[in-house]
Amino acid sequence: MSKFVQGLAATSLLGALVLAISPSLAQGAGSGTGTSPILQRIAERNALTIGHREASVPYSYIDREQKVEGYSVDLCLKVVEAVKERLGKPGLQINYVPINTTNRIPLVANGTIDLECGTTTNTLARHEQVAFSPIFYITGTQLLVKTGSGFKEVEDLAGKRVAVLQGSSNEQSLRALNDGKKLNISLVYAKDLGEGALLVETDRVDAFAADGGQIKVYAATRAQRKGSLSVVGRLLTYDPYSVMIQRGDPEFAQLVSRVFAETFRAGEAEQLYAKWFGPLGIEIDPILKAAFEIQALPR
Repeated sequence: MSKFVQGLAATSLLGALVLAISPSLAQGAGSGTGTSPILQRIAERNALTIGHREASVPYSYIDREQKVEGYSVDLCLKVVEAVKERLGKPGLQINYVPINTTNRIPLVANGTIDLECGTTTNTLARHEQVAFSPIFYITGTQLLVKTGSGFKEVEDLAGKRVAVLQGSSNEQSLRALNDGKKLNISLVYAKDLGEGALLVETDRVDAFAADGGQIKVYAATRAQRKGSLSVVGRLLTYDPYSVMIQRGDPEFAQLVSRVFAETFRAGEAEQLYAKWFGPLGIEIDPILKAAFEIQALPR
C-alpha cells in the first residue's frame, strides 16, 4: 500500500472514529436503563435482538448446526454481556433476526433490531439514518487474480478484462481509475462473488475487482484448487465495518463505544480476529491493528 493511500486511509479512519464514538463517552457508565430508549425497550422485552447475515463467513453466518456465529457476532456478544450487567438481567434473552443489504438499515432505524452484527460499511451518508459502533474491520476494493499471473496492481491490467459486480462501489472505483489513467480495461459484469471468481478461474477475465475481505475468504475456502487464487493490490476504496445501532440514543451509543474500547485495549479484538481468520490463513492487516490501537480509549 502506498504512503499516500495509507495516509488517506488513516485520515478517513480518524474522521470515522470521531463520528462513531459517542460525544458523551466521557460520562460515567451509569446503571439501569437511565434515559436510554433502547435499554428501556430491551428491558421491557427481556430480550436483545441481534441482526445477522446468513452466509457472510466468517463475519456473520449460520453454521451447519443452525447456530449464528462469526467475528462480528462475537464482538456484539460482548455488548450483550455489558447490557446484561447494566440492566441486572443475567438471563436476558438473545433473539436473532436474519438481515440482508436491503432491510438491514430500516430494521435498525425502526428499532426492530438493537444491534446489527454483519458486514456494514460505516459511511457518512448512513449516519443520517443510523448510528455506528467503533470500527472493527477495514477492507476495500482489491483484485482477485490467478496465482502467478504477475498482476500486482490495477495498472498492470491495462488493456485486460476485469470482472465487477454491476452497480457496486468496486465498479465505480475501477471505472474512475480506468477513465482517469486511460488504462483501456474492459469491464465484464458478474452477477455475484462466485461468478466473478469463476470468470478468473476459467480465464475468461484476468481479474475480479471486489471487496478485499470477501475475496480473501473465497480464495482461502472455495477456490477450485488450493492456492490457485490470490488477492493483490492496494485498497482502491476505504470500507470500514461497524455495528449499526439506532440513532438518537447517546447513552446506548456510549455503552457500545465503551465495550469496543475495552475490547481493543485488552487485545481481545485481535484474538477474535485470529480465531475466525487465522484458520483461513488470513493475517490481520497493519491498518486494522492500528485502528484497534487508535480506538482503545482509556477509561
